[in-house]
Amino acid sequence: MTRPEEGKHFVFVLDDGFTMQAFSSAVEVLRLVERVRPGSGYAYSAASLSGEPVAASNGFRLIPDFGAAQVPHRSVVVVVAGVRANRSEEPALAALIRGWVRRGHPVWGISSGVVRLAQAGILDGRRVAAHWEDVAYLRDCHPEVKVSASLFLVDGAVMTCAGGGAATDMMLSVLRRDLGAEVADEIAARLVIDAVRGGQVQQRRALEMRFETDDPIAFAALRLMRANLYSPMRVADIARVQGVTERKLERVFARQFGKTPNELYTELRLTEARAEVQTGRRSLTEIALDYGYGPAGFGRAYKRVFGLLPSQDRSSN
Repeated sequence: MTRPEEGKHFVFVLDDGFTMQAFSSAVEVLRLVERVRPGSGYAYSAASLSGEPVAASNGFRLIPDFGAAQVPHRSVVVVVAGVRANRSEEPALAALIRGWVRRGHPVWGISSGVVRLAQAGILDGRRVAAHWEDVAYLRDCHPEVKVSASLFLVDGAVMTCAGGGAATDMMLSVLRRDLGAEVADEIAARLVIDAVRGGQVQQRRALEMRFETDDPIAFAALRLMRANLYSPMRVADIARVQGVTERKLERVFARQFGKTPNELYTELRLTEARAEVQTGRRSLTEIALDYGYGPAGFGRAYKRVFGLLPSQDRSSN
């Protein structure tokens, strides 16, 4: 077998408790490259820290091709981890990660593999995509890392991905860049994926984390807002349900979020709509009407919150 070109051999380094879905979502895309474009030269391998079988979070054990210390020098290293990563560090893996970077490997992180990269100190000052369950840990323990709610991001030689099904979108974006849209679209079709999401699409749950609060009035009001995104309630009615005046609710929101209830409610609704805008499955008019806007009003409100029109946001993905 001829050796893959630089950047075409992906070594998935699997941490104990790694997320199987994130791993398989990325690998399945690479598996189909040879079927869709024979001779492209893409290859993939799996490694564990010890070289011994490694357990996924679902309990299944995977037999790696080799130990992490034997990563081939021409490969892209992709670290995949699970929920235990933000509970304990793995110094041996951190040392290997730093060594791979020194030797010029592109080093990527999928799911909580992003946490392992942060613990190795290679994400300082970089923008990263992280699974929403890891956001609080990264913000508290690695404040120098710029955490985003995006599905995946590229910052220099480092690519990070929130995990889960987003790993499919990430790998398809890589193939679209390297082999063209036709190859990526054919692989997506074989995986029965109707629309490939761009990296700018954001995780809905992570977006909600910006508005975390332990204030009981604000918390209950947010729950009502999130439960009524399509048919919005009047702020006066939300206040009445909480047993406070509208003015009191405004003061609570100003203190907790620096926004008025109307501003925050509009942002929540448009953030939900934005996910549909960016995936491109439905027309902008349909989306606008679903959220109670006319097309022109939707465009104005959207630009006020996100700084660009829905049509511009869609074309950029």
